[in-house]
Amino acid sequence: MDKDQAIRKAQKLMAVAMDSRGNENEAERALAQAEALIRKFGIEQAEIASTEAAASFDWADAFHAYGPPKNPAKSCPKWFQIISTGVATFTDTIVRLHYDATLGYGVGFYGDRADILFAQWLVGYLKGRVWDALNSAHRQHPEWRRSDMEDFRKAMAARLSSRMKDLRRERDIEFAAPLQHGTGTALMLVTDKLTKRDAEFGAPKYKNSRIVVRDQLAAHKGALAGDQIGFAKPIQ
Repeated sequence: MDKDQAIRKAQKLMAVAMDSRGNENEAERALAQAEALIRKFGIEQAEIASTEAAASFDWADAFHAYGPPKNPAKSCPKWFQIISTGVATFTDTIVRLHYDATLGYGVGFYGDRADILFAQWLVGYLKGRVWDALNSAHRQHPEWRRSDMEDFRKAMAARLSSRMKDLRRERDIEFAAPLQHGTGTALMLVTDKLTKRDAEFGAPKYKNSRIVVRDQLAAHKGALAGDQIGFAKPIQ
């Protein structure tokens, strides 16, 4: 490993260490590995912050089917699209609707491999939590019709997506602070990654559509359920 390779690896490790979405032990290990590389190769803090050195990314894509393998989905519901867009924003990825002849409708994530792996896991996790919350709410309100349950899902999805976008903005504010002993910022590295991501896959184009609900009680309970879900990255 030469110095340029060490710089790129140290930058990725520092990004993991500073990512508030990650596991605490994972962050500590990444920071220790980055510091070891910095000492071994005599890397300056300014070199870690340089956007020019962060030119190497492992671009990839991943498909997440909405339905189970034995029952491919014939469409992607609005609430799942809302969650998928929030996940993409939260994970620095791009998401697009896709259709697979075998797996049916779903979404594809594009970006750095580590980011899309997290996005693919997170969208599946949140999809399951929405169904769990809906089943629990339906037991309390057996009178709900299909439209009421859809209002619950849309409101919960909107709340989850809003929370993820808020967390992303909070992260960017933290990343905008100058790195210790250097003039660069972690946000410079993220911005550079997103610029290169868009050059690789094309800039994301998301439509802002108004969510219409009929049952305010179902929507209110869905929004409350969205506040109960965490976004911790799994250790593995």
